[in-house]
Amino acid sequence: MTHKNRILRGFMIGSVVFACVFVLYVLDVFQPFEWRSWDLRLRLFSDPSHASEDIVLFLIDQESLDVYEQEQGLAWPWPRQMYSALIQYCQRGEAKALVFDLIFSEGSIYGVEDDQDFADNMVTSGNVFLPFFLSRHEAETTEDTLASLKRFSLDTTQIPPEYLHPMKSASLPLDVLLRSAHGAGNSGFLSDSDSIYRRIPLAFGLEGLALPALPFALADDVGGGRDLADIPSDGSGQIIIRYYGPTGTYQSYSVAAIINSFAQMEEGREPQISPVTFKDKIIIVGASAPGLLDLRPTPFSAVCPGAEIQATVIDNLLKGDFIHIPSPVIVFLLIAFLALFVGIVTSLMTKVWKIVAVSVFFFALPAILSVISFINGYWLDFVGPEFAVLLSFIAANILNYGFEGRERRFINNVFRHYLSPDVIERIIEDPSLLRLGGERRDITSFFSDLAGFTSISEALSPEDLVHLLNAYLSEMTEIILDSGGTLDKYEGDAIIAFWNAPLDHDDHATRACLAALRCQQRLDELRPGFQDQYGHSLHMRIGVNSGPAVVGNMGSHRRFDYTAMGDTINLASRLEGAGKHYRVSILIGENTYDLAKESVVAREVDIIRVVGKDKPVRVYELVGEKGNVSEEQFERIKTFHDALKLYRNQDWDEALHLFQRYEDDTLAEVYVDRTKRLKENPPTADWTGVFDLTKK
Repeated sequence: MTHKNRILRGFMIGSVVFACVFVLYVLDVFQPFEWRSWDLRLRLFSDPSHASEDIVLFLIDQESLDVYEQEQGLAWPWPRQMYSALIQYCQRGEAKALVFDLIFSEGSIYGVEDDQDFADNMVTSGNVFLPFFLSRHEAETTEDTLASLKRFSLDTTQIPPEYLHPMKSASLPLDVLLRSAHGAGNSGFLSDSDSIYRRIPLAFGLEGLALPALPFALADDVGGGRDLADIPSDGSGQIIIRYYGPTGTYQSYSVAAIINSFAQMEEGREPQISPVTFKDKIIIVGASAPGLLDLRPTPFSAVCPGAEIQATVIDNLLKGDFIHIPSPVIVFLLIAFLALFVGIVTSLMTKVWKIVAVSVFFFALPAILSVISFINGYWLDFVGPEFAVLLSFIAANILNYGFEGRERRFINNVFRHYLSPDVIERIIEDPSLLRLGGERRDITSFFSDLAGFTSISEALSPEDLVHLLNAYLSEMTEIILDSGGTLDKYEGDAIIAFWNAPLDHDDHATRACLAALRCQQRLDELRPGFQDQYGHSLHMRIGVNSGPAVVGNMGSHRRFDYTAMGDTINLASRLEGAGKHYRVSILIGENTYDLAKESVVAREVDIIRVVGKDKPVRVYELVGEKGNVSEEQFERIKTFHDALKLYRNQDWDEALHLFQRYEDDTLAEVYVDRTKRLKENPPTADWTGVFDLTKK
């Protein structure tokens, strides 16, 4: 399958995955999982040090309840004078504001005077905020209730409609207390459907009034006012609470310790905790004792005092530190991009290590994006994009296995016997490199044969012959395949191979020449072992030729081989045979020499006309790779070329003198014999120096 088809397939996979994820997204299937992923981001990346030190908690904990019940016999609910003590204590410390996260909807059991004293202290302090509770449950709302709340209402013209949450009833503190408070707001808000508190409305509608949430009422007062339209919401008119850490992030004090400190001051003693500690701080009084039922689950903990959640929201509002929710369009574009990107890239992958590496990147990408977004104050969905990645990755790999696996198996079955694994992998990665059938292209053909193999085979047992051949052919084939060659076939002891098909190699002639040299070198190394084990010394002749050929899978529809055909291959075969006549181990054609001469050293052997061909060809003996040929060998080659020139000029005596210069030169010996014959029987006047081979 071509790259273009793979890309098209990946695009289709991505499109289908996006459609599926889009439907699931619209149906809120991912929502519960997305909430959990957000909670994890908060736990991993929130920094408690970002919480304001100017917001502290006075908590009615279990110890406070126990102390006053056991020592003073004060059972819950406490007398209002306890809270009056807190007000006076904070007033002495010049606290900025005091917020009671307790609804005083019932009169004190200690009498009206107790309530009035509490109210008087609130008036004197002038910075006390009280909560009221708004409900979605239908109940009668009196004119007196609305009149009491009107003082705390907001300007409805400044509130975006989606921010105003409609409510149906209200539960208020005692009127004497509410009238004495500097400010008030709704302390009630709902958790998500999994019971975790992650968001809070800031404004509520009741019978035409726009009423603030308790944190907004305080922040709007002490922070100099803030426009609701400038506060980012989650799309439902609520803000996402940006928690800075787990329970205990804000410094807290036991109410018992604060009241005890006030009592010590009243007695003229040094207080346990100096009120100066709380100068210019916002103090929230709330309950943390389990029996008071104000513990709520947050992303960090199953139990968190409601006062600490209120503190966090106040902190967010005063700092302007909000969580932004990207437009759904951005989320859908991200999902579409990831689905398409993963589908296309995975469809293009074939190697397992690449698939593993890319999959790690794919699966990490939505997490990385969501973390970066979190750090910059955005809740970018993680689950939907991650599911798109997962679905695209699985779908692409399944189709890869179905389509590419079948193609991979076909290519492996066809080529595994005559191509190196690296070459097969390249074809599998890009099958367009392989054009099955027959194609005309330039190749370099390689023929090798063992000298005297017939006599060797007659002398060995069938078992030894097979073992010898397998050992020899395995070594030679490895060299050919490692050099990028294609094994065509074996014919007994003969090896037929070629380069530049099915993959392109611009240096195919050089590769073939170097492979031929290495084959001879390796056989030299193996020869003593073969001699010892089988009693025979193996010698090989090789013919190499370059030129055009027809290459492809040829045969019947049931049985075919990838092979090369043409005069180029035939001449390589003739050159291998001619090596016997010239007593050289590697004979190459003129085209091969011209293509490889920058990398190899060769000497011209002759101009020959092979059996069945009219056109003569110049042939060369391959001597070695450049850089590995000694000065003495270069001198021999020069001497031989000088002698060959004299020979062709019919200067027989001078030619003989030079041919006989090196006694161990077998090719020169051939020319010595030939020159002597021509000297005795000179050729005709039209002699061109071409030698006609009479045998294949």
